[in-house]
Amino acid sequence: METAITNSIGMVMILVQAGNFLMGSKVPPAKWDEQPIHKVEITQPFYMSETEITIDQFRQFRAEIKANGDFDPYITGISWYDAMDFCKWLSEKEGKSYRLPTEAEWEYACKTETSIKNMLSGPKEWCLDWYGYYSEEDQTDPIGIEYGIAKVVRGGGLDSESRNSKDDDYARPSNRAGIAPSFGYKSGSINDFGKHSIGFRVVQAPMPKTKLVKYQPSYSQQGVKQNDPNINHSSDPKKPYFRKRYLLPTPLENSSRNAIDSAGFPPSFRGHNHSPAIEVCPNGDVLLIIYTSYHEYEPEVSLIASRLRFGAEEWDMPDTIFDFPNVNDHAPLLWNDDGTLHFFWGNPKLDNAFPFQWTSSKDNGVAWDEIRFPDFINKVGGHSRQPINTAFRDLNGTMFVSSDAVGGTSVLWASEDNGKTWYDTEGRSAGRHTTYVLLKDGSILGMGGKNTDIDGFMPKAISKDGGRTWEVSKTSFCSLANNQRPSIIRLKSGRLFFAGDFQRLNGFQPQEINQRGSYVALSDDEGNTWHIKKLQGAQPHENPEIFKAMKGETIGYSVARQAPNGMIHLITTMNSPCLHFEMNEAWILSDDNENLSDYELMKSKATSISDVKDYEEKYHDGSLKLKYSAGIADDDRYLLHGKETWLYQNGNKQKEATYKLGYKVETETYWSSDGKKLWEWQYNKDGTSVWTQWYHNGQMKAQSTWRNFRCEGVATRWDIDGKVINQEHFK
Repeated sequence: METAITNSIGMVMILVQAGNFLMGSKVPPAKWDEQPIHKVEITQPFYMSETEITIDQFRQFRAEIKANGDFDPYITGISWYDAMDFCKWLSEKEGKSYRLPTEAEWEYACKTETSIKNMLSGPKEWCLDWYGYYSEEDQTDPIGIEYGIAKVVRGGGLDSESRNSKDDDYARPSNRAGIAPSFGYKSGSINDFGKHSIGFRVVQAPMPKTKLVKYQPSYSQQGVKQNDPNINHSSDPKKPYFRKRYLLPTPLENSSRNAIDSAGFPPSFRGHNHSPAIEVCPNGDVLLIIYTSYHEYEPEVSLIASRLRFGAEEWDMPDTIFDFPNVNDHAPLLWNDDGTLHFFWGNPKLDNAFPFQWTSSKDNGVAWDEIRFPDFINKVGGHSRQPINTAFRDLNGTMFVSSDAVGGTSVLWASEDNGKTWYDTEGRSAGRHTTYVLLKDGSILGMGGKNTDIDGFMPKAISKDGGRTWEVSKTSFCSLANNQRPSIIRLKSGRLFFAGDFQRLNGFQPQEINQRGSYVALSDDEGNTWHIKKLQGAQPHENPEIFKAMKGETIGYSVARQAPNGMIHLITTMNSPCLHFEMNEAWILSDDNENLSDYELMKSKATSISDVKDYEEKYHDGSLKLKYSAGIADDDRYLLHGKETWLYQNGNKQKEATYKLGYKVETETYWSSDGKKLWEWQYNKDGTSVWTQWYHNGQMKAQSTWRNFRCEGVATRWDIDGKVINQEHFK
């Protein structure tokens, strides 16, 4: 084979010989997803283009394409699909197989073939694979996982530099970036969204015959019930109900890298977990998605998920769910749109990113559509690519999604065709992190977030023209500042529910307000007047110095939703740990102001259960998918009680657990589809539980002891050969 050839459109193709190499890196500033380092064999030689595809070469395929300008003479700003279409066109033109390089081929060529140009400079480059975690085993001609949300991008990072990263940190042979395959500039758009720095080079070679690696969904996407007939069951709505739970485990919360690793969490998890999104799924589960970070705007920020399953008393341990690698994934927002879950989020540090992107699920968050980017039909004004906590439809069915704008303002993005096209409503409401709700007369109420006030009070804004103009007036609530985001929703009763803090971050409050801490409130007159109640169990800000200045507890960044059974769920962050409150309207309206301890607020009042029934669900082919038991407790709540089993479609057990009054007891075990035990919880009578994890080869991976979502005692993580790599003693 010739060492270099020139094809019919003038591309110089360099021969890369077959061989072996070590894929990945541990050398700083290597990132966690470049490990474990593993041996890869490339079994067949291939030709790779000497440089990225040029604009002139791409125009032979698509003459109307316009140059981005930043990376001339190379084409950038095109989607992964555009690059794939070019390869198909060139293959048909020449009668030879052209394709994108696999991630392994790209790294192999970068590490071994010195005559290929620009691999760590100029445009970033699309690769063939879906982004996924590395194998612990050696591989031959790997082609990635069968499905994902991001296609691999090589040659550098995608976010602009931040205070915590430099471009040089990412311009390395082993660095892995990625983004949704549809990310790109739409020809003729009046905005610059999608004019990104990604181009591509091609390989001339047949596709490897390797099988794709099976996609591993987040734990929050597994074992999800679809047809529970009890979702509307509720306790007596006239009887006050209030409950507090820890939302996330500690660690993760406000913990060091070593503590998180020792406790057995994935390496993408970080100690600052913030800006929550929750929604009550059609099946009654409460789904949480929240970003995990060290610093708010670092490129490694990703999204993790947890689920409070209907009838369970405790949240699942969190797991990873959505991540554009080397891109800051920020400001999640969940919305149950009449049975369809929509998930929105932003990328604040990605050059020419869209104001948001979104995906949807019609099966309670099990399967999600491919990521979509909005097609705006008007010129978009100032914004921050950070969705807030509310989305809704107006009386005409128009979709509205809330987002931070610029300074102390917020904006509503709107779509009149179910997301096919979008527009900037052009108005800006008072208050960053504004929370919105549709009023009965069709107007929109926005309760102001941070950085805007009227005489020290929170502003409210009302729009009667779909967000184009706003009338601003003063509320009776204290204005808010950094680390504070209020919540508003419409309840099934017709009332409005609102939550916030009695004071700002620095402790300021108007003289007319004489309480400190946090509150919830109800309004029977569309937000004109409010019945306000202090929120029991709210906690201090996670930073002791801020709490000292604040002189009261906080709900930080909050989000609220109501379940089909009438229960109101309120999530709070920026406290330690993040919290989940569950309450009904009767509690808010009651005179119950008893100052209860955390133990009392978190304890279930259920002591016995009756009418326990067995339930099951099946796969489409009729095979058993899951079975469980549940009944009605003596506090009139629906609770899981008895054995619950999940099964893979091949008939193997996936998970087995036993519930007692909504709590897991005895032993909970989780297996891989090929029958290997991956983790186990041993629930002890003294209130502790031991979490043990194993590698696929049977070697113990991690072990830790827990009580009430807090790690205690010694926690240890081992490598695949049995060597201790992390250990922490928790008090």
